[in-house]
Amino acid sequence: MATIAIGDIRCNPGEKASGYVSAVNRIDGSSIGIPVIVVAGKTDGPVLLVDGGIHGDEPEGTLAILELARELDPKVLSGVFIGVPVINVGAFEAMSRGNPRDTHSYDMNRIYPGREAGFLTERIAQTHHREIAALADMEITCHSGGNICYLAETIFAKSGDKASEELARAMGPDWPIIFETPRPVGTPLAAMTERGKPALTIELGGAAGSMPDFLCRDVATIKDGLVNVCRHYGLLNGTALYADGYWRGKQCVVQASKSGLINPIPERRLKKPISKGEVMMRTTDLLGTLVEELRAPCDGTIFGIRTCPSVSAGDWTLFCGDATFEKARN
Repeated sequence: MATIAIGDIRCNPGEKASGYVSAVNRIDGSSIGIPVIVVAGKTDGPVLLVDGGIHGDEPEGTLAILELARELDPKVLSGVFIGVPVINVGAFEAMSRGNPRDTHSYDMNRIYPGREAGFLTERIAQTHHREIAALADMEITCHSGGNICYLAETIFAKSGDKASEELARAMGPDWPIIFETPRPVGTPLAAMTERGKPALTIELGGAAGSMPDFLCRDVATIKDGLVNVCRHYGLLNGTALYADGYWRGKQCVVQASKSGLINPIPERRLKKPISKGEVMMRTTDLLGTLVEELRAPCDGTIFGIRTCPSVSAGDWTLFCGDATFEKARN
């Protein structure tokens, strides 16, 4: 094992190290840095990179990375764990999807890997891509529903990429929804698979689950999945577990066609089968008059739902999977 060097951070085998990788400066001269935690095992093994906070209103992955990095013992680790709790610090400071100081490349998960001489968010993305992601053998980027939605345990992987498919299964029994992304662009997943390395986008959580007990549950589910990945690839000792079956297909997002107030239907629960055409949600105006019935766009399952009650025409409302459930192959 060689010393891991990321920016000014140096981590020797059998040690932990952390710090900030400078990306750009604020107007007062202070740095907008990317926080990085490195846990370097004493013996050789793969380099696993896990990212959180590419959207600033999605803290579940951030907390899971911090907990896992705190618990990992470099003396029993084979390989390297690199955790980036928050890629997009400006967005996290504002608790918004993107950095409000950047009106040109607001959403980092649409412009990644950015450009060295680009707009603010593009420069930060390029720093992550060049100085951190380049070291990894595999990458998992953590998302959630943020301030407007709640999303169940769901994985996105590049279509036909066997290495990414293996990484998806390695997330374990709590992650039975795997959707294919035919031509990913503008995301860490896209950039990593272009390098010929496996990568995932995972989703879990959102504003409806931000109370301490719900949040801790979701954080634990993410962390347990990451530990299972470490066991599957030999970074940690122990037996990896796998789901008995998977929902496989593609996502179908339902957008509101009219503005209104969400009137939820309590029987509509996540990770349950749905039939095309069934009413999943209703919206009314502020006088209670029905505005729209939002219906399932496909047969399959529902994995996400809007939890912000105010909805404008074009807003996301339902996240469905045009998918079938397949028993796992032994």
